Amino acid sequence: MAWYDVFAGVYDASVERVYAPYRARIAEALGDVRGGVVLDLPVGTGPNLPHLRAAVGPQGAVVGVDLSSGMLRRCRARCAQEGWTDVHLLERDARAVTAADLAEATGREGGLDGVVVTLGLTVFPDWEQVFASTFALLRPGGRYVIFDVHAERWVLQTCIVSLMAQADMGREVWRPLEAAAEGYEREVLEGSVHVHGGHPFLASGRKPA
Repeated sequence: MAWYDVFAGVYDASVERVYAPYRARIAEALGDVRGGVVLDLPVGTGPNLPHLRAAVGPQGAVVGVDLSSGMLRRCRARCAQEGWTDVHLLERDARAVTAADLAEATGREGGLDGVVVTLGLTVFPDWEQVFASTFALLRPGGRYVIFDVHAERWVLQTCIVSLMAQADMGREVWRPLEAAAEGYEREVLEGSVHVHGGHPFLASGRKPA
């Protein structure tokens, strides 16, 4: 995570301008999570948080997880500046987050109502294990949302983005969700491969009862 500690210093001023238009759509894909608890993974500097907080409402909570101390430092500063007391940040390996961690952070038992993984599964080395671990934290009926970029063919921008984000953009990271979820949906979003390095997509589905 040393690179992401450095990357945190320029993320909002550079990369985030490319992804900002998708943030509201990511939160909308959760469906109705009012009053619930949602996991934001990796939380980064917190660009999803305004939308996720609006989705869960004043009775809900958002748990942000990241392994980069640099990203979390900026996210904590953002939360403090905005006065967001309903956001709980954990510096954790995503594979190691437990139900006990969530309960301690939020004061609530019973698992998650939603999970959002944004530009993470193409980066995490053990991404399939991350999916399995975090999907298991959902309550039955809870919704899992993936936003990422997939490159079917590589162009120059794919190489640049892959190097900058240390991502494998050839991974079909929606496949485990497709196999595990009910009501699975996947939408390829508007975007240029010469900007994103591939095609942005949004995939979601519910944990079976």
